[in-house]
Formats: sequence, structure tokens, C-alpha cells
Amino acid sequence: MITASSINNKILVSINDNAHSSYRLERHSYNDDTYLVWTANGFCTPDEENPAIAVNGDIVDSNAQSNTLYAYRYVDFEAENPQDTDYIYSNWVRNGGDGAIGYTFGNYKVPAGQWGNIVTPDDLRFTYLWGTDFKATNGQSYTDEQIQYFIDSAVAELERQLDITIKKKKIRYNAAERNLAKGTDYDIDEAVYDFKFSRISRYGYIKTRRKPIIKLHKLSLLTRWQGVKDLTQTTIIDKTKGVLKLMERPIRPSETSSGIQTAIGVYGNQTLSAQLFYAIDYDAGYETSDDVPQDLREVIAKQAAISLLNIVGDGLMSGFSSSSLSMDGLSESFSSTQSATSAYFGARIAVYKDDIKEYIKANKNKFANMAIGAI
Repeated sequence: MITASSINNKILVSINDNAHSSYRLERHSYNDDTYLVWTANGFCTPDEENPAIAVNGDIVDSNAQSNTLYAYRYVDFEAENPQDTDYIYSNWVRNGGDGAIGYTFGNYKVPAGQWGNIVTPDDLRFTYLWGTDFKATNGQSYTDEQIQYFIDSAVAELERQLDITIKKKKIRYNAAERNLAKGTDYDIDEAVYDFKFSRISRYGYIKTRRKPIIKLHKLSLLTRWQGVKDLTQTTIIDKTKGVLKLMERPIRPSETSSGIQTAIGVYGNQTLSAQLFYAIDYDAGYETSDDVPQDLREVIAKQAAISLLNIVGDGLMSGFSSSSLSMDGLSESFSSTQSATSAYFGARIAVYKDDIKEYIKANKNKFANMAIGAI
């Protein structure tokens, strides 16, 4: 793990990784994708007179330009010809620490090797909660980590309401039984899909449990004991709806291939559907936070802002509704919008809630399939 933070117009780079004893550290700025390497003279292009030097602890980058965004990455110092995927990447950090970073400021870009932040804490502080003080009456400030928690919660809430996956997930069938490593090989362990001859023969498609689909890695027709056919290359993918359209005709109950006969020979054709399954490996969601539609990003920001406004409002004026003061014929009174049933920022919360409700109503069928039932 690597983190970067700005302190007194310098950047402190911290590496917390015990896998290797020394590392090759590199840096690039927001406007330049060329990586400079840590040497005895700081970050520069190494050569024979000024070679790269190993890093085995925290370093202070003192030659970073003021008010400039930087990102860092590292790899084992002994690695030969490392590829981009071999590196571990840091967050973006602005040297000086005074400028806001986010999509609403036009200066956020996903760090290489990461998914990114669909909304940054600065987006909420200075755009969606513009004019709101984040310091309570007792002097305690709301941290970026606390804000990030509500952003993550808002993402999960919109995933549920729109029935989609937003943050990229690696979905693999029977992952635990295949000895795949969680967090590396897969994120979600999914069961195989039942084979329904009547459904497949009529419609010719499989609706995946998660959408949108980024990439289909594998689609196989299985028996209980062995694989039958790989359908990956002959499948058309409707990525938005999460639908796999099969170009090969489905197996019929009258098929006599050895794989199917092994599965159903003892029981007869009536048990065909119970003995066949579809095994699917795929990635769902959006490739990075840069790929999330702008309107969806805004709704997620408003959802997170609602949670923050409820809490920050109480912190600013907890249990306070109105007050009055009178002395020697002079009087002063003050009333807030807060009460036992109304939040301090109730008006903004109500507007954001209405915006979210209208968006979901207008766009749910854009992301999900329309639900149709019959009695």
C-alpha cells in the first residue's frame, strides 16, 4: 500500500508493504504521463551518472511544484522490466494541499491501476454542500474518511435502487471450489445458471444476475460431471442490459452427444434440464469511475450529501430551534428551520430527495429490464 499527503508544501510518500526489502519509486504529474524515478537528486530521468536508488521507508518529495497534482507508484527494486500492472499506485495529491480535487473542478483523473472515486470528498464539501460549515459547535471537524464512507454507502444504495453494479466487480462461478483467491481472482462468487430448455429454445439468451457487463471471460455449458461446450466466442453481449445472446442453437432433448448421455442416460431425456448448467465468468459494473455517466454521478453525490446534511446540521445547531433576548426595551430573536421533526438543512435535503426520486423514476428502465408480470 502507498499513500501520499501534502505537508508544508512538500509531499510525504509512505509505503506500507513487507513483501520486499526495497522498492523502485516513481512519480508523475496530472498533465504528464511520463514517470520520473527516485534518485539521489530526487525525481528525474535516471542515467548512468544518476541511477535509480532503492527506497525502503518513507520519503519526502521536496522538489514537487506548488499547486500541482501528483501520483506515485512502486515496484520491487529487483524486478526486471516491470509492466504497468506490476506496480502499486497511490492516490492523487495536490502539493500545497489548498486546492480542491474532484470531477466538479475538472481536475480529477483515475490513478493508474485503481478504480477511482466516483465522487471525491472535495466535490461534496465545496459543490454539493457549498456554503456548509463542516465544523461542529464543539470545534470537531468532519474528516475526508468520514465523507468517503457516505460516498461508498450512496454508491451501494443507488446500485440497489437501479438494480445495477457501479463499481467494477470480478464475478466468477463456483470461485471457492475452483480455489480462486478473493480480492485477486474474483470479488463475487456466483452460482452456475440453470439450463431451461423451454426458455433457451424460445428466446435464445441468458440474463446475468449483474449488469452492466464489462467483459465476458467464459460461458460454458456443463453437465454435472464434465464440460460440454464452450460458447464464449459465439455469444453476443448486450452489455447495458446484462444479456448474453446465444448464436448457437441450444441442445435439444434428442441430442446424443457422449457428454449429455453420460449425464442423463440412466434417467432419460426428462431430466435434461436438471443435469445441465451454464457456467459464466464475467466482469460487471463500470471499468473506472471516469466511465460512470455524469447524470448518475450527480445523483450519487446528492444521495451522499443528504446523509451528510442530516448529521452536519445537528453538529452545527443540535437541539436548537429558536431563541429570544430582551433587555431595557430592546429585543432580539432568532429562529432556525430546525425542530424535532425538521432538519437544519431541511430545504436542501428535500430538493435533493426530489431530484433523486425523479431520476430513478425516469431512468430505472434505462439500466434495468422492465419488470412485467401476469396474474
